[in-house]
Amino acid sequence: MGAWDVGPFDNDAAADFAGDLTDASPEDRPELIREALATAADNTEYLDNADACAAIAAAAIVASQQPDGPEVDSVYGPDFLTDGGRIDLPEDY
Repeated sequence: MGAWDVGPFDNDAAADFAGDLTDASPEDRPELIREALATAADNTEYLDNADACAAIAAAAIVASQQPDGPEVDSVYGPDFLTDGGRIDLPEDY
């Protein structure tokens, strides 16, 4: 069954990215987020749909970690964030 809605995690590619983050060790998660954002930023000619969806999900995660940022409340979001956890992001995110 596919996930299709308007939220940043509500499509198959973003849900897969969120699952990868959930499965990754906490110390590896920031690099996965950086890679997703860099892939989108570096592709100036053509950005694959899956890469775009992962970048949007990554941006939503970064936003959620800012003071007064929006919560990650999608059932397709990373489990550690939907359960109220946080991710330790470097200050340059």
